[in-house]
Amino acid sequence: MNSAPTKTRDYILPELVDLMFTSVASVVVVGIGLVAAAWMSSAMHGDQVVLAGGVAAAIVTIGRVLIAGAYRRCQPSITSAAQAKAWELRYAIGGAAFTALLGSLSAYVFLIGAPAAQLLIAGVMLAYPAGMIVRVAVRPAIARLQLVLTLGPAIGACLFRGEPEMLLMAALLGAYLIVGIEMIGYLHMTITERIMARHELARMALHDDLTGLPNRAHFRKRLQEECDRTRRYGQRFAVLYLDLDHFKGVNDSMGHAAGDELLRQIALRLQASARASDIVARLSGDEFALVQTPIAERGETCPLAQRLVEVLAAPYMIDGQRVQIGVSIGIAICEPPGDEPDALLRRADRELYEAKEAGRGRYSLEDGGEEKRLAQPERR
Repeated sequence: MNSAPTKTRDYILPELVDLMFTSVASVVVVGIGLVAAAWMSSAMHGDQVVLAGGVAAAIVTIGRVLIAGAYRRCQPSITSAAQAKAWELRYAIGGAAFTALLGSLSAYVFLIGAPAAQLLIAGVMLAYPAGMIVRVAVRPAIARLQLVLTLGPAIGACLFRGEPEMLLMAALLGAYLIVGIEMIGYLHMTITERIMARHELARMALHDDLTGLPNRAHFRKRLQEECDRTRRYGQRFAVLYLDLDHFKGVNDSMGHAAGDELLRQIALRLQASARASDIVARLSGDEFALVQTPIAERGETCPLAQRLVEVLAAPYMIDGQRVQIGVSIGIAICEPPGDEPDALLRRADRELYEAKEAGRGRYSLEDGGEEKRLAQPERR
């Protein structure tokens, strides 16, 4: 069985940490179990050390529940790996405190040789890993530490006692520890791979397979978010609708494989020309779109449009051949109080049509009460 842990990607870390915090019910049940076992053992043997351990277990359990409650209140805003790691540390500290206490009490009752106390505490000691291992295994370092803290002290105590039955108990607990460590690796790998596969399927549903850019569905979702932002905050943005000039000729003369490679190179040039806040997408075939956000004034988008016309018209090398095409761009501006995504795309499409009618290789900016801008292509 291959149980080598899968390297965790930062983008799924918040989800893995969230899985750990689904174990609150188990935390409460095991905490109550340990408190009850310690109280009963103390009542039977009058041992104040075990009683103090039970009180400490109650305090730690309450602390872990409070941490879990605080996490649930903050969970909707936890989106980054750094935020998830901070909560992971809180969880790890609480788990380490409880398992260290559980392991210490187990070792103590094995050393003092109280059979009834051994039975009660050992029951909790064995139940805790079984109940927690699936959820905590998503972060294997934390899970393995808790497993060692739970079982390690008891194994040491049994070996120290040295009686045959204690040595057998040490061997059984050691086997339980080894199997648990192996199982943690397997569960971590399985759960992580499933989560990553689900994220990849979701990504593929919203991205273009060829270029890796957002597809039409994803672009429209992002465009809706920008429209909502305009309505809420008065933030202006521009929609640039791009259609490649003479792309069909490349497909017809060089084949679809060459056309695909050309589209990939175009996507890279678009991404390199856009700012980090901009949104670049492939809508279909040889149609692309770009949202320039935010912009302070209408004319701010013209330098970007002119740069795209020039950048995309520069020669490409496809299968050792020099290929040159162009692009026509239609631009619509979303201003307060805002508009709807479909209306913006229709307006940008109308401007694209005007750019093509005017001779291609240029951009057209919709009239906003000023003189209409229809850029002339650069002469080469």
